[in-house]
Amino acid sequence: VKKEYSADSAGGIIMNPMNGEIYAMGVTPNFNPNEYNLEKYSEIFGNPIVENVYEMGSVVKPLTIAAALDAGVITTESIYMDKGFLMFEDKRIGNYDGVGRGEINFQQVLNQSLNTGAVEAMQRLGPVKFQNYFYAYGLENKTDIDLPNEAKGLLGNLESGRAVEFATASFGQGIALSPIAITRAFAVLANGGYLVTPHLAQKINYDSQISENVEPPRDRQILKSETSQTITKMLVEVVDSSLQDGKVKNEHYSVAAKTGTAQLVDNGGGGGYYRDRFLHSFFGYFPASKPQFLVFLFMVDPKNVNYASQTLTDPFIKITKFLINYYQIPPDR
Repeated sequence: VKKEYSADSAGGIIMNPMNGEIYAMGVTPNFNPNEYNLEKYSEIFGNPIVENVYEMGSVVKPLTIAAALDAGVITTESIYMDKGFLMFEDKRIGNYDGVGRGEINFQQVLNQSLNTGAVEAMQRLGPVKFQNYFYAYGLENKTDIDLPNEAKGLLGNLESGRAVEFATASFGQGIALSPIAITRAFAVLANGGYLVTPHLAQKINYDSQISENVEPPRDRQILKSETSQTITKMLVEVVDSSLQDGKVKNEHYSVAAKTGTAQLVDNGGGGGYYRDRFLHSFFGYFPASKPQFLVFLFMVDPKNVNYASQTLTDPFIKITKFLINYYQIPPDR
């Protein structure tokens, strides 16, 4: 996929959302450990899944909607008036297409990925509760994964007190997160509301011939189990009816998923965002009734393509089918 769209880089994680066990993790470009001396640039030796942070875009919306559901300020059928844009002082925040939908519910906020709906959910929560939920998801902290050089999330904008910063954070702009940190947050949606510790090691074998299984405990419960069930049903509806117009719906397996397309930060002299460079992201978990796999994919600056739904849906569906077949997962519907 990276080659097809001439992206700068791409990566993915497959994790058990129930206990944080990582089945697979990979990035490209990468290097041959047997010939590391042939590499010209030291950056190739890093692991961006753990060491880099990105503004993730619309994959953050389910975290916002779940927080609002959990606090009881919205339901799936709550209505808001979508004018297509909102103004914060002199800043205009609009939907991806600038179009207003009129009166619409929060299921459609996820189905159609509406920025205004994420902002509405945040406003009904209020900035303090919104901030508290995002911190509770562990987005600011290290996950304590058993890998070196882990980066912390950048959520400083939530300390500014400015309404526009909370608004943009609700749909994944203005805050920067590592792929492993946001994957852990997604697991909260999937597993009944618990924060887990991602880990690669399964067992430690000591010289004394004694072995110890690595089973990091679940941390505190972040969301009510009912909230986890509700947001999961909403994300299954996204796949069944909206993702590629419902063409990728699996008749026998419920799959929960959401895409994200975020503007990349311009780290040059001018600051702000590139108008033509994006981060594409995609997360999903299945079987949704009792998830065994959570997949997160991302791609930095794919060329000549607009949205993550165009670039990452097919890779995700292929991974889903492979895992179901390889592990002989029984159907859940």
